[in-house]
Amino acid sequence: MRRWVAAAGVVAALLVITSAAYGEVPSSLKAGCTTQIPHPGYSYKFCTDGIPPVAGLVPNIGGVSAVRVPAKYDGWEGLPPKAPDAATMPGADPDGYVSLDVDVSMPTTAPPPGGYPMIVFMHGCCQGSKGDWERNSFDAAREQWHYNNAWFASRGYVVLNYTARGFRNQTRGSTGQTQLDSRQFEINDFQYLAGTFADDPFFHVNPQEIVATGGSYGGGFAWLALTDPKWKSPGGLDMKLAAVAPRYGWTDLVYSLFPNGHESQQPSDLPAFDGSDSTNPIGMPKVSLNSVLFGSGFIGTTFPQYIVDAFACINASDPFETNPLCQSTINSTLPSFISDRSAYYQNDFFAKIATDPSYRIPVFNAGTFSDELFTSIENLRMSNRLQQVVPDYPIQQYFGDYEHFVQNKAKEWGDICGADHHVCSFADYPGGDVNATPNGLVRTGVTTRLNRFIDYYAKPGGDPTPPAPKFDVTASLQVCPQNADATHPKDEPGDTFTAPRFSLLAPYRLHRAMRGDQETTNPASPNPHASQADPITNALINGGRCPVATTPAGPGVAVYDSDPLSAPATMIGGTTLSIDYDATTAAGLQLNSRLYDVLPDGTAVMVDRGVRRVTNASGTETYELHGNGWRFPAGHRIRVEISQDEGQYVKASVIRSSAVIHGVRLSIPVREPQRDNFPNAAKFCDAQRDFLGEAAFADRYGTNRNKANAFGKCVGENN
Repeated sequence: MRRWVAAAGVVAALLVITSAAYGEVPSSLKAGCTTQIPHPGYSYKFCTDGIPPVAGLVPNIGGVSAVRVPAKYDGWEGLPPKAPDAATMPGADPDGYVSLDVDVSMPTTAPPPGGYPMIVFMHGCCQGSKGDWERNSFDAAREQWHYNNAWFASRGYVVLNYTARGFRNQTRGSTGQTQLDSRQFEINDFQYLAGTFADDPFFHVNPQEIVATGGSYGGGFAWLALTDPKWKSPGGLDMKLAAVAPRYGWTDLVYSLFPNGHESQQPSDLPAFDGSDSTNPIGMPKVSLNSVLFGSGFIGTTFPQYIVDAFACINASDPFETNPLCQSTINSTLPSFISDRSAYYQNDFFAKIATDPSYRIPVFNAGTFSDELFTSIENLRMSNRLQQVVPDYPIQQYFGDYEHFVQNKAKEWGDICGADHHVCSFADYPGGDVNATPNGLVRTGVTTRLNRFIDYYAKPGGDPTPPAPKFDVTASLQVCPQNADATHPKDEPGDTFTAPRFSLLAPYRLHRAMRGDQETTNPASPNPHASQADPITNALINGGRCPVATTPAGPGVAVYDSDPLSAPATMIGGTTLSIDYDATTAAGLQLNSRLYDVLPDGTAVMVDRGVRRVTNASGTETYELHGNGWRFPAGHRIRVEISQDEGQYVKASVIRSSAVIHGVRLSIPVREPQRDNFPNAAKFCDAQRDFLGEAAFADRYGTNRNKANAFGKCVGENN
């Protein structure tokens, strides 16, 4: 009898321990479900219990109006258990948990066999919250068009919107401190939450069909979620990602905030897998952007001390490597940005996808050309590495002109319908079927491409037969008021191109060399073009459109113009610059560049830029600009401005110096064949004919439609 009682006591104790380890959805959330009707014929249940009463460093005892997750985990891969010292974390309750503010949206239709797919949204930084991607209409504005809880829940997804740890609305929200998408904290939180809802039969979640998505901070989150795609729920279910859809996020947090210009977008030149290309040398901080993020964070999130220390460092004097204010940032914080917060450096994941197809989670990558916070290298370094390891990796990509402090056009995110080119609305869909092709479709936007992609892999009941996606890349050209016309209105993207790989969008190179000695100085004053090109200033005074210069650059900036172009050149990607120079010192030296399209009337439109921290006092510096999609018309000139002082965009050194620039060579990726890309005229003319098509080629080179005569004339002109 005693043995039986003792055994029963052990079992009871184990049950208590086990149940305490399980995640739990509060009854208040399940009781707070109401039916919403975003459009006729569509409905979903929206479950919320409001905003928790406390946030940040104030523990939420009992997890009131929140879902509790471990304040610290014992590791990171595959959702490890709560760490023994979790209760010591700032904002943790006595049991070692922080509490996250969560809303859930659910289909009103019966669950399919296996359960509903779940899509998990992550908001942006640094005043983001669960409400960022919540709307009660499919036709929400800009990025939220067909990308919100109402859209997905009405079509068969369970939608999880939550406020990440440490983010708050004044004194209410989620407890703990933000850890900037750390795999040890935020990614484990995501897995714990998704598993908690999958464990609860109330929500009918299919644990094998989880989708992670979000923009900016949420984009970095989705990329990191990709690198640990299989885990166990708190209750022991096998969980797995069905797809991820990062939008304009980072894959290297150091490089995105402290660029040094020493990375390449080329698939043949991948950045080092240990982060050394981003940290040797330490880059110069993006002053205005970092200041806005940090400043807004004091309102909307709870930063740990290491973030405060890092901000003090970027406002300190360079060289950072020897400044006492920067030692903890350089020796601890930046390495953790590489190892814990940057998807590109998760080398164990890349080793797994090389041998195990089950880890090859499909990706829709919504990259960006014009965003100067998370530039296109953030997306390309990741997709290039995925495709290097697995050449046929299931990834579809789109690059356009949107997000941080730029135009962010509604007609790039949404589909365009009708003769008046409006963003398609519910009324445009035949019979109200939002998965059908809308009436009068003019252009398919990036969001519909994303939705079709993830629907194919997650299989929501509301879209059971989406087309099989292609693993390709699409890019649109940037349109600003200065290059807009009747065919390319200023509120729409420009021409759109698709290829199997990014490098094939513009497979040729346009070369230009400009010579002549010019001086650059640090500081440069006045420095009007740098001021106009700062992304924060440009957003405030120019609505995020392309910066425009109509006055001289001022002293201390080297300016080189090409001859007028004899034919149009369509650039897609990052221009490679080679700068010949001699400087007074290598200490603090930067050779940054801005690329302009100079119109015949002298107006100069900035179409690209790049930054470069230099470590030699003389020689040749070769590096890539950020990249863009832009068409230079015939008769326009290409201008490059080289400066040591980029105003508030990147921090100028406190070390005064000057440099003599002897000349600059440009190698621009373009779609049109260029004569110097080919060994002889015949091969060039073959390429021209393929590019233009037979009729246009004959019109270009012949007086009639005799293609033999046209070919001969082409060869004669280009010998």
